[in-house]
Amino acid sequence: MVTVWTFLLLITLPAFCVRFGILHRHLAVRPSLFISYLTGVCQDLFIAFEQLFLLVLIQTIFPFTKSYLFWIFVLGSTLIQVHLIVDAILHRRTAIRMEVSFFSLLNDARCFWDSAKEKKILRFLPIALVFLGLPIFTYWNCWEGLQELRFHNDWLWMGVFLGIIGTLGHFVLPKKLSYATDQIVFQHTLWYIRKLFRFIKRKNDRTDMGYLVRARFQSQNEKKSTPSSEYPLFKYTQGFTGEKSFNIQIKEDETPHVIFLFMESFRARNVGVLGAERGVTPHFDRLSKEGVLFTDFYANSVRTSRSVVSSLFGIPSDVDASEMAAKAKAPFIGIPQLMQEGGYQTSYLHNGPIEFENQDAFFNLHGYDVVHGKDRIAKDFPRIQSSSWGLPDECLMHYAANFLEKKKKSPQFLTLFTISNHHPWNLPTHYQPPAFPPEISRIYRKYLNTFHYSDACLGLLVELLREKNLLQNTLLFIMGDHGYPMGEHNNFVEQRYLYEENIRVPLMIYGDGRILEPKRITTPGSQLDLVPTLMDILGLHGFNLSIGSSLMRKMEERQIFFHNPYVFKNFGCREGKHKFIYTHISQEVELYDLEKDPDEKHNIAPENPQLSQELLHSVKDYERLFHNLYADKRIVPEEEEAISPSTFSLAELD
Repeated sequence: MVTVWTFLLLITLPAFCVRFGILHRHLAVRPSLFISYLTGVCQDLFIAFEQLFLLVLIQTIFPFTKSYLFWIFVLGSTLIQVHLIVDAILHRRTAIRMEVSFFSLLNDARCFWDSAKEKKILRFLPIALVFLGLPIFTYWNCWEGLQELRFHNDWLWMGVFLGIIGTLGHFVLPKKLSYATDQIVFQHTLWYIRKLFRFIKRKNDRTDMGYLVRARFQSQNEKKSTPSSEYPLFKYTQGFTGEKSFNIQIKEDETPHVIFLFMESFRARNVGVLGAERGVTPHFDRLSKEGVLFTDFYANSVRTSRSVVSSLFGIPSDVDASEMAAKAKAPFIGIPQLMQEGGYQTSYLHNGPIEFENQDAFFNLHGYDVVHGKDRIAKDFPRIQSSSWGLPDECLMHYAANFLEKKKKSPQFLTLFTISNHHPWNLPTHYQPPAFPPEISRIYRKYLNTFHYSDACLGLLVELLREKNLLQNTLLFIMGDHGYPMGEHNNFVEQRYLYEENIRVPLMIYGDGRILEPKRITTPGSQLDLVPTLMDILGLHGFNLSIGSSLMRKMEERQIFFHNPYVFKNFGCREGKHKFIYTHISQEVELYDLEKDPDEKHNIAPENPQLSQELLHSVKDYERLFHNLYADKRIVPEEEEAISPSTFSLAELD
């Protein structure tokens, strides 16, 4: 037992340091905190016990492997320490944990270099090196005793006891507390076990997905047919009906260029025309007076990759944080394919690294003829210094305008994503932003500076198009990809919560000379509505997956859905003036009256139990539907290319 305890305590030392130095830092003293200390220590020791158990098991079953086991287990233990270190840094700097889904970003680690420097992560390097050296020190000093170790009831029962206490603590403690204090490898182990049980439960789930789509996620004012009952989202849209909310003049057989401009972290809270206390968008504000402005528009989720799926394909990204949006072979059809069928060339231009989250593979496989990123654009701007996240936005605007000029003889659909307003919000040295009050924090000031710069780049794009005589033949959709909290609700991380600062973004449709009556639309909408809206404006018809409705038509009051699959697993909806948020991990519900309480400070769910219950059922149906559709791969039938409108009768149109 001396060898066992020596090994356990040495190998667990980094976990103890993280627990007492970081995980429990700033937590209020209360009885549950002491329980979390106990269970946390048990979890730390149990992860070390697992290594011990596995070592003895392999030595017993495969004795011929003894000569290799030392370095195999040193390497495995070192990887656990790396995981622990990354989690500790992430938790200290952002209050979020190293979730399983984040492993998909390992190939993109170099993109985070500037963000890491901003957060002064290099300060952790000395202690990290000590932690990484501890596994070889521990195994080296204990190896002789470990080789002689055999299964024995005393230490086996001790390991079982540690596992039971750690697991009970995870389930008994308040969920948000256990999220913050669980040993990260132990937390991931339980995550995989829950995923297995959820898989089994899904197999027994008899919910009619088609009925759920028809009952809760039905598009309004759309003539369509659904050729496959097994794929309830898959449909053929023939057209739209109903009174229009605005008009855009497009002559018959005319094919104007279309640009979808996604502005990085461009939240509504700082857009002047939307009532911002600190508006930093003079160019957006000016253009909105000539366009169609949507005042209550929402991102469907957080992170840019998720905006891609919801905006271009009309369905929510996956609800389980499995990063389906970053997987190249995800089966989506939407705007790119519809535009190609309408005679457009489709291009994706981004001034960031195109390999980030497999963007290059994803867009090449999803209806884009041209995919250009930072490396290609940089060739036109050899003297411009870039950050790890990409080139300044002005490079993208010049490149896009020149690209469109070269291709102007055929109709073009451009998808542009900016990057300058991304953390760590580094401003080009030549740009001088306005002065902000000294009481604003340094982080918020940096954010406002790059926000103002991105808006200036929006103005630059419009002027370049005007100079090249392209503006009158171009329809611009200008929007934020997602929001970004700047201390509201005590949060500075986009992947926490679903409050307005996280997901409410501006949307403006601008067409020089095409919008005779500029409008300000207050009806709530979301990125899920962009597919039918563009189809309605251009008169397109074809296969798509969108659960949204055309924003060009007046609609009855409906529910707008959004979700954040990270951290606490938030799901929510907007219905009229009410905003509802359900936290899956803790089963908490929140309800806000946005007319009276735009800052979402007063939860009125307790006073409105019936409405809260109705909205809770809606968001749970939303979660269940899209979890099952993604898990069962029931998005698009494999034979989709073989299906044509002639295979079903137009009499089936809804």
